[in-house]
Amino acid sequence: MRAPMQSDPLRALRRLRNRFGAEAARAKCALLGRLARTRLRGARELERLHELLCFMRAYPDDARLLAMVRRLLARFTHRSDLRAQREALENSGIAGTAIRFPFFWPSARWLARRWPGRIALDRLDHAAGRAIGKLLGVDHRLGGFAALDRIRPRGLSDAVQFIRLVEAMPGDDFAKEAFYDAIEPVIEIRPGRGTPDRTSAWHAAGPIAWQRTALDRTRPDLAAEIRRPPRRVRRVPAREGERLLDLARAAMATRCRDLDAFAYGDAHQVRLVDDGGALAFMLNGVVAERRLAHATPYGVLTLRNGVPVGYLDVAMARARAELAFNTFPTFRNGEAAHIFARVLAMAWTVLGARRFSVAPYQLGQHNHEAIGSGAWWFYFKFGFRPRDATARRLAQRERARVRRDPGYRSSEATLKRLAQWPLYLGPRRRR
Repeated sequence: MRAPMQSDPLRALRRLRNRFGAEAARAKCALLGRLARTRLRGARELERLHELLCFMRAYPDDARLLAMVRRLLARFTHRSDLRAQREALENSGIAGTAIRFPFFWPSARWLARRWPGRIALDRLDHAAGRAIGKLLGVDHRLGGFAALDRIRPRGLSDAVQFIRLVEAMPGDDFAKEAFYDAIEPVIEIRPGRGTPDRTSAWHAAGPIAWQRTALDRTRPDLAAEIRRPPRRVRRVPAREGERLLDLARAAMATRCRDLDAFAYGDAHQVRLVDDGGALAFMLNGVVAERRLAHATPYGVLTLRNGVPVGYLDVAMARARAELAFNTFPTFRNGEAAHIFARVLAMAWTVLGARRFSVAPYQLGQHNHEAIGSGAWWFYFKFGFRPRDATARRLAQRERARVRRDPGYRSSEATLKRLAQWPLYLGPRRRR
């Protein structure tokens, strides 16, 4: 397969995204060689190239392609077209671009510890400025940010100064968290050496596996998959656990998200689950003071050839696991069904889960992304079912319509109705 001789190498590369093998690899390398020398016109094109590179790092055809992808990602921040588009690419998570987000208390403290010189309060966040002014007891004409500037030491950022002020307040950490999150200040992460980005996100989770055939999009036999254990489960030392938690926290921060299970992760309770075929999971528990009375929370970061491709929030109550499964947008339209089946197998083997559930939010309740992706049908096709009688009747009606017309698609209004109720799966019961 020759590289398509088109004037637009980026479009040609996008067409090869899901084609694998020796010929596809040669074509991809030829196109990447052209793109390395091409100044792209706008932010959207740059982001598309970046996402393709991240995808190819997780799903490389061969060693030559992987080496080229790594080089291009390592040099991405030095591209002249990226420097010209930094402002337009804010919040993209691409190396060399800024992130602005109202991080929750534990994540704000983590940023202050790791990158004290690279974070700052967003001075356009006027509501936070007024709240900080009230905290400091200053005249509203002065403003909270100006008051912070008056008291912070030279060289200390306003964000770190404010976080330290909250840390020094009386009360326990729960009270400080509630106070900080009520103000909800927007923090800017200014790009610099080692700051969170998606471009360099990687962990040596195991040997590289080459993708030489098409991705498996079939729905696996769940009854068989769930009882097939991972290849290896390893409890990692605390130092490696901290690196893995940093990777997970950065994976969320660079996508303007926050997850308590990662934010309050305990580095002494981190396991690396090698599932084989380049698929691995980082599984972490949380610090003692953040464990729940009714359930045990866990965070899971999904890795493909060491690249974060998704995450999972798990709440274990006895033998039931409530799941919040997510694949990052870059890696969708791939092997989500296979990965989800392996997630259930990991929970079955490692956590002792025998029943599973999915909360309404994950199905689309107040969640437009889940509605758009058809999340309810994804779980339903795996055998998850509602227990509420009204929900069962509605599900049966939709299923009957699909049987009559395979091209039928549930309306957005119907999916929102279905998402009002949780779904359940008991793998021991045949469906």
